[in-house]
Amino acid sequence: MDQLPLLVGSGDIARALGLTRQAVDHRMRVDPAAPKPAAVVNRTATWGGTRIWWRAEVDRWLRLEPEHWHLR
Repeated sequence: MDQLPLLVGSGDIARALGLTRQAVDHRMRVDPAAPKPAAVVNRTATWGGTRIWWRAEVDRWLRLEPEHWHLR
């Protein structure tokens, strides 16, 4: 079995939930209960970068079980 990722992006969350990345991104921005990003990676002078979150915080927020990360 693959080791579960410690950090996840909106695409990873989208796959786990069966949603689009855009839907997850929107929810992460508007839901006040959503966890704050752990970091922003690949930021440049012209691009805001990619937000990533601690998987454990996303699990708590959405009450996900580890198998969600493997099913999709």
